[in-house]
Amino acid sequence: MTNDADRKRDVATAFGDATDGYRDGAVLKEGNDLETLVDWSADATRALDVATGAGHVAGAVADRGVSRVVASDLAPEMVATATSEYDGLEGTVVDAERLPFPSDRFDAVTCRFAAHHFPDPEAFLAEVERVLAPGGVFAFEDLAVPADPELASYVNRIERLRDPGHVETSSPAQWRDWFEAAGLTVDAVRETSRRLEVDAWLDRMDVPDDRRREIRSLLADAPVALEAAFDFRYADDGERLESYRTGVVLFRARA
Repeated sequence: MTNDADRKRDVATAFGDATDGYRDGAVLKEGNDLETLVDWSADATRALDVATGAGHVAGAVADRGVSRVVASDLAPEMVATATSEYDGLEGTVVDAERLPFPSDRFDAVTCRFAAHHFPDPEAFLAEVERVLAPGGVFAFEDLAVPADPELASYVNRIERLRDPGHVETSSPAQWRDWFEAAGLTVDAVRETSRRLEVDAWLDRMDVPDDRRREIRSLLADAPVALEAAFDFRYADDGERLESYRTGVVLFRARA
């Protein structure tokens, strides 16, 4: 419990310090995947966005006409950014694994690119199921790793070096199992990818030089299967990795 509490405190601090990068980064504030989550949530009247970051999902859901949207995050700075950037949002600082809301309160819950920071994803999903009204929609998106355990471990090693608050990126199959165990019925799954510019990806978390060098070394020595799966692209000299495609999965589920 203490380790999880310490980890969550570190995550809140790290993301509070990275607010500007998350507010302005195009990879987070736009995209067909964002529109999909909003489409899935658009019929709601009361929506909760968990780990809202800079509020891009919550703001887009509110813009679609959902009358009450709560933007929640562990980092107070992120909540402040979300509520200042987007009109009409209610903001609250919460732990995703202990949501301070009554049961059946929301008819939509969203969570985008955050769950790999949660120490106990099963507790998070149990809370989502609890606060969703019967028939309510859970619109979820996160990074995804290959099913191969060795490749998954390699990806997570790199992610933890970039972001010490990173816990674990899981496979789509693992997430489906967790959804079903929590009593959430999956009715849509989309597996896709996003191209990340390596320098911008490192800049967003202000990664120190020593860890940047270690990350670039691991990327340079990545297994051939990972290089193929993530479509590595190099600079003109063929040596410096410029970008790669990271796996992404979207789920729509109902309580």
